[in-house]
Amino acid sequence: MDHSRAQAIFTEIQSRPYRLSLCPGEASANCYFKGIELLQKLGILGYEVRGRVGETYWDPNIVPADIVALLPTDILVTHFFVEANIDGRWRALDPSFPAAWARHGFTIGSWENGKTCFPITRLYIQQESLDYQEKWFDPAYQKDFFERGGPCWRALNQWFEKA
Repeated sequence: MDHSRAQAIFTEIQSRPYRLSLCPGEASANCYFKGIELLQKLGILGYEVRGRVGETYWDPNIVPADIVALLPTDILVTHFFVEANIDGRWRALDPSFPAAWARHGFTIGSWENGKTCFPITRLYIQQESLDYQEKWFDPAYQKDFFERGGPCWRALNQWFEKA
């Protein structure tokens, strides 16, 4: 099967600078919004796709440790990525980080390599993903997440702009 159209979509989404949302409902070029767009566009092309969620962390060996330290330890860091059935095999497709960020030590997902941009320490099964997403409908959860995590998210965005 010719995957050139799908690969072009992946590459275009991946090329956008990564940025975190700073308030509830703000669409940003983060893993979730980039992943959802890829999921939708590949689905329109006829690919069997699914969204995956896993727990992760910001690596202080890549991201400055003083920025990572701004994040309260009880705020769960998760990562969203796409899996697509390509030629009969499920493969991770993660357009989160631009390819040029490899020079900073980030793992870069590609159409071919099946890697996620963040290390997944615990991959959620479908029900856990649904339960996690349900939290985001709670305004109190959103408020807490963005108020307490905000200093870290803002500092990360500033650091990303320089990357």
